[in-house]
Amino acid sequence: MKSFLLSFCLFLSYLSVSAQLAEKPKTKYKASELFSVSSFLPLGNSYRLATGEPGPDYWQNQADYKIDVSLDDKTEIISGIETITYYNNSPRELNFLWLQMDQNVYKKHSKGLDSKLFLSSNEDPRVEGGFTIESILLNNRDKATFTIHDTRMRIELAEPLASGKKISFQIEYNYKFPRNFKNADFNVNRTDIMPTKNGNIYSVAQWYPRLCVLDDVTGWNTLPYLGNGEFYLEYGNFDVNITLPSAYIVEASGDLLNAEEVLTNVQLERWKKAKSSSEKVSIRTAEEVTDPASRPSKAFCTWKFKLNSARDFAWTASKSFVWEGQEIVLASGKKVLGSSLYPVESKLSDSWERSGEYIKFTLQYFSKMWYEYPYNKAVNVASNLDGMEYPGLVFCAAKDKGNMYWAVVNHELGHTWFPMIVGSNERKHAWMDEGFNAFMDNLATKNFNGGEFPGYPEIDVPVKALFADSLAPIMTRPDVIPGNQVYTIQYQKVAYLLTLLREQILGKDQFDPAFRKYISDWAWKHPTPQDFFSSINNSTGEDLNWFWKSMFLENYKLDQKITRVVNPQTGKSKKALITIENMEKAVMPLFVDITFENGAKESHHFPVEIWLQGASYSFSPDSEGAISKVVIDQKNVFPDVRNDNNIWEINALNPKHKIRK
Repeated sequence: MKSFLLSFCLFLSYLSVSAQLAEKPKTKYKASELFSVSSFLPLGNSYRLATGEPGPDYWQNQADYKIDVSLDDKTEIISGIETITYYNNSPRELNFLWLQMDQNVYKKHSKGLDSKLFLSSNEDPRVEGGFTIESILLNNRDKATFTIHDTRMRIELAEPLASGKKISFQIEYNYKFPRNFKNADFNVNRTDIMPTKNGNIYSVAQWYPRLCVLDDVTGWNTLPYLGNGEFYLEYGNFDVNITLPSAYIVEASGDLLNAEEVLTNVQLERWKKAKSSSEKVSIRTAEEVTDPASRPSKAFCTWKFKLNSARDFAWTASKSFVWEGQEIVLASGKKVLGSSLYPVESKLSDSWERSGEYIKFTLQYFSKMWYEYPYNKAVNVASNLDGMEYPGLVFCAAKDKGNMYWAVVNHELGHTWFPMIVGSNERKHAWMDEGFNAFMDNLATKNFNGGEFPGYPEIDVPVKALFADSLAPIMTRPDVIPGNQVYTIQYQKVAYLLTLLREQILGKDQFDPAFRKYISDWAWKHPTPQDFFSSINNSTGEDLNWFWKSMFLENYKLDQKITRVVNPQTGKSKKALITIENMEKAVMPLFVDITFENGAKESHHFPVEIWLQGASYSFSPDSEGAISKVVIDQKNVFPDVRNDNNIWEINALNPKHKIRK
């Protein structure tokens, strides 16, 4: 009988333990996954150092463009002759060149159209677009052999282009504006025509064949343009001449060289005044838009622009423009012309009438905070593009008002820093410009006019949604990310994580100088994500690979849980013992607030290194006495996906200790 009773008791004990084990969720956390001795970051070399800086042998090629282009507003055809001078700074000779042909995305059965990555409906649009190449001459005399593959063109070189040498070639081309589509809208139209009551507004971008980037990481970067992944471009100098009927006003990325030839005498004086006026000056008023005398009487004008050290060039033209300008003085004393162009329909007090104000604040704030604005002017153009950025010129929605108008102008101008100054590969890593920019936008918005606007956070999803299982990791090629996840992943999540890193994990004093150094080191260069990760690690002196891996390379979740609280007992320890457990794969520093039964309180901030030894961490408060409440992350600064297990307290109705599950 004793043996039976003993066996029965052991069986009951086994059932009890098994039940407890079954009830207790098993942690998914493995310290070795996040704190591995082997880094996912590449070893440094002479091109890119392990410190995240460009190495002594870092190189990149250069492409200079001289372009003569005309707009036929009757046929809506752009015709151009461009002379490209390409400098081979790579360590090897080149037998061919690759160019981007972005307009070809609008050709029937382009990869972009067939994949439907940038369409808002499943119906096939009827488009009439794409480049027509009339001729290509090497050294401006010899006919070149070339082949076009969707949105890429390969030019064969008659002789290898040796390292350290350059070549010039001329391309004659044309294309029709891609507005002839039906029952399907382009979500990412970046060159377009917007009708207004006083004439069309032409937004002219991706308008000339452009060199693909050759780098030390991938070689030729020839991913096709499909719509979501944007651009990766070489830096160079631009001389652009734009010819069209004189009724049009033109603005562009570069400095206007011949204002006296394309402006009326009245406009010329106002334009000069605007360049030295702290208040906005109307170069052409709303009342003058329909007055023929507000434009020169000749049939055509050729507008001449120059822009140096830039990765791209865009321009706009319209008969309908109201045009305003003002001088913007940066902290260094540098003077920039802020230029705003919009139709009379957009001249509203909560919209485009504030364009100059928004340009001025954005340039001054970002220049002081991160890196000085590099161009001599900043142009803001009203268009039917919801927002698109180019060096020195941005297109913003003509219809936006209030908060959204502020947010779009601030964001598009913010792209000056990413990717215009820091030339990351948007085709592969859109988060390196969109997310970085959104992070900076949020700071700027808080500092604009006493926090007048909420900015983009007004439309953000809840933080927990940033870690949904359905989301792709941040380090996902843009064209692979579903359209309804693009903003959440590339913009909001990156901005949230950089803010978390700045304000909770590192602190502003560590993060800000490190971020500035990254911008300065890679200004006018081509960094990779690994360069960014290594740069921040080395500048701050912190091994943040756990953060980069869990938050950027993977879509790991955080769940910190109070698993046990033991209050002191008479005759034994005088301090309580608290045990916290990591239930998911991600980790973060641990913030704990404690309330004692006598009303006293304590706060503890533990570093992320407490998780090096495993998923469970136990500690005692500094003070003695019984505890009545324990809270993890009381201010909800970390992305914990389960807050219901972050509180332990003594139930007032039942004095037994209770953990909220």
